[in-house]
Amino acid sequence: MAQRKSPGAAPAAGEERVGPYQLEELLRRDRAGEVWAAQGPQGPVRVRIVDAGDRAERVTTVLDTLAGVSHPAVAPVLDQLVAPDGRVAVVTPADTWTLADRRRAFRLDAATTGPLACALLDGLAALHAAGLAHGAVTPAAVGIDAEGAPRWEDAGLATATGASRMAPALRRAADVADCAAMLRDLGRLPPELEAVVDPVASGVPGALDAAAPLAAAWREALAGLEMPVPPPGVRTRVPGLLQREKPPGRSGRLLRRRTMPGWTRPAAVALLFLAALGVAPAAALTAGGAPVVDRVDDYAPLRKGMQLVYHLQGGGLDATVTLRVSDVRTVAGELTASLESQSSLQSSNATLPLGLGGSTIRVQSGSLVRTASGGAVRDLVLPLAPGTTWRDHRTGVISVQTVDEQRTVLGPVSLSVAAGRWDRCVAVALSSTTHLVGAQPFTGTGTLWFCPGVGLARAHLVAGDQPLDIELQSVH
Repeated sequence: MAQRKSPGAAPAAGEERVGPYQLEELLRRDRAGEVWAAQGPQGPVRVRIVDAGDRAERVTTVLDTLAGVSHPAVAPVLDQLVAPDGRVAVVTPADTWTLADRRRAFRLDAATTGPLACALLDGLAALHAAGLAHGAVTPAAVGIDAEGAPRWEDAGLATATGASRMAPALRRAADVADCAAMLRDLGRLPPELEAVVDPVASGVPGALDAAAPLAAAWREALAGLEMPVPPPGVRTRVPGLLQREKPPGRSGRLLRRRTMPGWTRPAAVALLFLAALGVAPAAALTAGGAPVVDRVDDYAPLRKGMQLVYHLQGGGLDATVTLRVSDVRTVAGELTASLESQSSLQSSNATLPLGLGGSTIRVQSGSLVRTASGGAVRDLVLPLAPGTTWRDHRTGVISVQTVDEQRTVLGPVSLSVAAGRWDRCVAVALSSTTHLVGAQPFTGTGTLWFCPGVGLARAHLVAGDQPLDIELQSVH
């Protein structure tokens, strides 16, 4: 437990001691104060000096709460010292360096970011369970000890010293979004991992906003990639966090994304979104991975004469599209719906993504199968339970050689769009690689929401750093 010292223990400017701690090296100054490497009675420590002013009591209250958080990814408070002028010194174990220092050395690979994210999200979940928000989630706030174990430093100090009136729940959600953005930007991630954090970092409506569910989704993605998955609650040593030099033969320079020739761009925008790619869950996972329902036909527009009006915006598109269910019948034993399309685009409707240019939908052996250029696409596959994954492969799409897609059920979610509100919707993440003729393969990210009776109700897609949002506006 932290011990509060008598007034006068915190240092004045230029002093070399803080109570029993000998200040040795000023590591940095920031808006929260100073961070020093120091020697204490038991050895090296880290000393954070906060100019709390009239908020010193708020800081010590936060530190008392923090002292009760026992988690290996949260730096323990060894001591706290208070001066009459409101300066507070917070003593925690010494770090080798910070995640900011490690990131400046060279970008992190997925093998390092994978376990790092597990530890940091678990640590945030522990803080949030104690009623604390970190308030300043950045790489500089992540200490790395001598064995490569990461831990949050300075938890709660920013909120204790700031004048923000943000509700605690919003502060915690901001922690999660900031952590997701940090993890996404530390280095290049596989699409399956980027799909977990990108919508959270980007503020996609409905994206996960709690640390524990995000940690669970991240672990699930790691397991799917057959990467090591550290269990919750353990001290996680990540050797890659201690590397100070780039491994031989590795280049830190990212390859520049190939720009497509101008004459292909109108078709390419839709084509790349048609290979809609996987970002992140805007849905909560069900306990035990229970299915949402056991029928895929509940998630298809199967009423003859139904009209679905969508708005598409982004990625070079700003259009209204109307799908009309022109026919519903049983063909060769399979329930089949034919959808015709009208849009405000001057170009051909055939380039619209996700079947919005018109398609046929079949209920086939526990799958919802849609016609698409180059082959069929399975929008949904039973069981509709978190983690259900399937792949589709198509060939010969316009100037494309192949399109390889993977879809994963993220879980059930309630969804509100302009056309109304639905419960028991299914969120699906996708990942896709499009192989272009004479060009580099192209990937992108996205999340789709399918709702009972209407099928596709919303989509958030990203390809070539351009987002495209699709929303169901009305149903007639």
